[in-house]
Amino acid sequence: MRSIAVMSDKGGTAKTTTVINVAVGLARSGRRTLVVDCDGQANASLVLLGGQGAAPPTLRHVLLNEADAADAVRPTGVAGLAILPADAALAEVNLALAGELGRERRLRRALAGVESAYDFVLLDTSPARCLVNVNVLNYAGEVLVPVDPGLFALSGLGQLQGAVAEVRRYLDNDALRISGLVLTRAQKNNVSRDVEARLRGLFGARVHRATIPTSTKIEEAHSRYQSVLDYAPRSAGARAYAALVGEIIADGRRTQDGIGGAARGPAEADADADVDAA
Repeated sequence: MRSIAVMSDKGGTAKTTTVINVAVGLARSGRRTLVVDCDGQANASLVLLGGQGAAPPTLRHVLLNEADAADAVRPTGVAGLAILPADAALAEVNLALAGELGRERRLRRALAGVESAYDFVLLDTSPARCLVNVNVLNYAGEVLVPVDPGLFALSGLGQLQGAVAEVRRYLDNDALRISGLVLTRAQKNNVSRDVEARLRGLFGARVHRATIPTSTKIEEAHSRYQSVLDYAPRSAGARAYAALVGEIIADGRRTQDGIGGAARGPAEADADADVDAA
């Protein structure tokens, strides 16, 4: 089982869009997949549940020990894909757990009873630095970082790398790694090209070859509560997400063979300092 948090400290990087389309792609490839919606906006829940708001229990009830994860998980309209949904009240968890023992380990303990039923667990996150996201980092094995091409594209990467390092040092998850970066909302202009070149120079092979374009079909798919893979399978956005799914699957195979994506080349070894300097 691989657990992948889709995370960025910057908003508007297509985190939820990436979770939805990667999850659908994995399920359609025969991988049993669970989405855990850890964002209080609950947009992944809205799309994957066909436009219906999530009825209780939700992730909030699970984290507050008011329900078991198995009771909160529900099927989607895609075979092989399930979701543990969120609702707007998820934000209350950060305050409710602030003084509780084991507050950083609630998600890890909750998912221990259900994760064996899946090949992949994908976790959607908010851009906020909060207790729910600390729970996500303490659970996930990998972090996939969507990066949109813009002035502040690299500014949040150093902060996220710092958060990963702190979790590895102080909590239970010393295997946590940033396994990949994916350029999203890309356009055919100099800004996108410059950001992509900078990313590939800093992080080398850790940057996925697939680049997700700006696409009206992706936005149209959202409005119809579908993935772009279902709504417009021949579109550029769908082809890009299908390629990304293939790379994610292949990365797991390489890791199992002992030549995995966690390796850091010379360009990546100095990436933390370079990103902070940027």
